[in-house]
Amino acid sequence: MSKLVVHVDEPAKVGMAIGNVRNFLALRAMSTVVIVVNGPAITTLADGKWAPLLTTLPQVELDACHNAMASHQLTAADLPAGVTVVPAGVVRLVELQEQGYAYLKP
Repeated sequence: MSKLVVHVDEPAKVGMAIGNVRNFLALRAMSTVVIVVNGPAITTLADGKWAPLLTTLPQVELDACHNAMASHQLTAADLPAGVTVVPAGVVRLVELQEQGYAYLKP
């Protein structure tokens, strides 16, 4: 089974990230995928850009960086159901890579 972490920190990359995840899972259906959203891209969690992924690929873990949320005045209540808040996106990326996840940044 493959493990992939996708790092999204630019709002313009959300669509590409969703496409990358769909393509990856189409070929490796039994894989584990975590998407870590931080930086300015954190605002895309509150504006519905991730809805297609959350509704069609509920097995994908979507993590939101608390630090980025604080710097963009977002709270957990602003996020869609199913999003996990992590203390720091960069720390989460390192932890996942230490667990054998391949890193992808669209």
